[in-house]
Amino acid sequence: MRSASVLVVEDEPLVLAYVSDLLGQSGFEVIAASSGEEALVRIAQGWVCAVVSDVAMPGRVDGFELARRVREECPRTGVVLVSGVLEPTDTRLPGGVRFVPKPVKASTLLRLVREVADPRARLPAGGIT
Repeated sequence: MRSASVLVVEDEPLVLAYVSDLLGQSGFEVIAASSGEEALVRIAQGWVCAVVSDVAMPGRVDGFELARRVREECPRTGVVLVSGVLEPTDTRLPGGVRFVPKPVKASTLLRLVREVADPRARLPAGGIT
């Protein structure tokens, strides 16, 4: 049986490694990306049941834009956004997306990922473009 794949998007290498290890040790298959643009490429390459993303990232695709694109293109894929800098407004946070401020407890992050991860989530043919 295939384990649930979670895409972790974080531009800070130590945070990316920590969250990836936490989720991996909890039974998830982890895919890592260090930018929103890289995340879109990774999503287009395969099956993802949830995305955990920082909000503030370098490049043109921040966490809010990534969440919007995932929710539009892959509505069964859960999204958890985290930030220690930016708080979302109702207009920036897409429906169904969970937000948690940093620092976040490991138990809280695991609970949120488990809540939003849909093992039936499949990308449409071709994924996000």
